[in-house]
Amino acid sequence: MSILEYSVAKKIYNNLTGISPAPDEIQIISKKVDVEYTDLSGTNFVIDIGNIPEGCVLINSHLDISIPFIDASENTCTMSAGIGTMEESYIDYPIPNDYRKLIFDQLALSSVGVFAIQGEKSGNSDDKTLNAQLNSIALLFNMPGIWSAGGALSGIKAQMDGTGTTTTGIIAGGRDVGGSYLTTTEEYNGFTFSTGGSLNTGRGVLRLAGAEYAGLSYGGDTGGTSAVTEEYNGTAWTGSNALNTGVDMHAGCGTQDAALSFQGDPIAAVEEYNGSSWTAQNSMISGLYNLNGAGTQSAAVAFGGYNGSLYFTTTEEYNGLNWSMSNDMNSVRRRGSDAGIQTSALMAGGYDGVTVYYSCETYDGTTWSFGNDMSRERRRAAGFGSSNDAVVAGGIEQAGGYATTSTSEEYHAVSLTDLTQGSLTFYVTYTHV
Repeated sequence: MSILEYSVAKKIYNNLTGISPAPDEIQIISKKVDVEYTDLSGTNFVIDIGNIPEGCVLINSHLDISIPFIDASENTCTMSAGIGTMEESYIDYPIPNDYRKLIFDQLALSSVGVFAIQGEKSGNSDDKTLNAQLNSIALLFNMPGIWSAGGALSGIKAQMDGTGTTTTGIIAGGRDVGGSYLTTTEEYNGFTFSTGGSLNTGRGVLRLAGAEYAGLSYGGDTGGTSAVTEEYNGTAWTGSNALNTGVDMHAGCGTQDAALSFQGDPIAAVEEYNGSSWTAQNSMISGLYNLNGAGTQSAAVAFGGYNGSLYFTTTEEYNGLNWSMSNDMNSVRRRGSDAGIQTSALMAGGYDGVTVYYSCETYDGTTWSFGNDMSRERRRAAGFGSSNDAVVAGGIEQAGGYATTSTSEEYHAVSLTDLTQGSLTFYVTYTHV
């Protein structure tokens, strides 16, 4: 066996279109390799891309290989898959220097990403040298990300919210297993939660924005809708000017100095915060509450929700002035956990009136796609981070109750670097006549 090592060009290959679902990452292996052998019975071309990380799904592939004819008068050359199946795109011949260029699409690779293609020449020839060229191979992967266990909260709780990153995040408020309103704040360092400063007013279904050292909490349920606003400096919460309209079961996003609160109960409430006071803004198109959202004050996205009788897949985008409709989610749900920005958002868990979800969906600014499931179903859990790195903590695992778990889960998207860590090898195998 002759083994030729080659490298991977980490770049996006834009020439393959019409792929559904759209790939998150595309890997290009592009290098011409000349292989000399002395056998007329055939050869196997095997490309081993290493182990595909958990969560990656190969959705398409494209192979470009050139095999010459030893005798130009013999025009027979067969290609067949040794592992997996393939659909031949075209065979282009004759080619200068008696080469035939073969391009195959939609190779069905095994779970470890190995396939073989065999080229065989018919007839006889005195010439016992064949130079085969691997021109390029493109492997298209859908990489929805992987969930893993995170640190535990200090106690069982739900109806809280979170903000920040997966290494500097905070969760505040909520309700415990008995339904009591909580003032607790917990800070996350990427491994464990620790106790932070307490809210001045305990609230459930409140919203947070900003960062661990510059956080904002607003609205919520205290037995009735609340307009309370508090700012966090990493140590303590301080009261600020209240919302113009008390609200709970709302969505929100932004920073401590530029936050957005939208919908909820009452449904029409949309307000912007400038670091000091709140100002009413244009209402959303859909009249929903128990919805989710992500983004910034001038580029937000709202998704899901409930109108008192029906559950929705609705998505709306905000440009700092007006709301517009976008493509719906794939499943109806309310009060899941959210993270991200307008063009890259995550929705995890939630509830459709019957089922509490394990599943998550990701939004690319245009369409929603299903990701990998969490380890357990959750609704009214806190979420924070980005669409690529997020934490979901606490929540309710059933239709009823105030809170049922103190566990958390971390979501990490699989990157192209993760995909190409394996040894990438071009093999040529032959048998002497």
